[in-house]
Amino acid sequence: MPKDANQTLVRTHLSGYDLLLDSRLNKGTAFTEEERDTFGLHGLLPPHIGNLEDQLERRKKALDNRDTAFGKYHLMRDLQDTNETLFYALIEKHIEELLPIVYTPAVGEGCQRFSEIWRKPAASF
Repeated sequence: MPKDANQTLVRTHLSGYDLLLDSRLNKGTAFTEEERDTFGLHGLLPPHIGNLEDQLERRKKALDNRDTAFGKYHLMRDLQDTNETLFYALIEKHIEELLPIVYTPAVGEGCQRFSEIWRKPAASF
């Protein structure tokens, strides 16, 4: 059992880089030492083991440094593509601020400029 109740062991056949590419399973720096050993993640992540709150704080700072709604939309699109747990936790924690970014009106500009930020197949918000 993980030491931190907020950290749960991921159960999957994926490992290494393939695991980190799965946005539904990727926990970023929140992978425990046990998970990093089990899934061959050493060297693919920073050595610091964080938690969801640490990640939320870092991502919120990055979001606050974006000057435009489209810049924030772009950052949130990237986050959804890489770590859905963090994406939804950030929205939940800052719903009034982020709803206009991940819904209307910023998503309209995001759809119009989708080719500028496209990285891999995914549905729009």
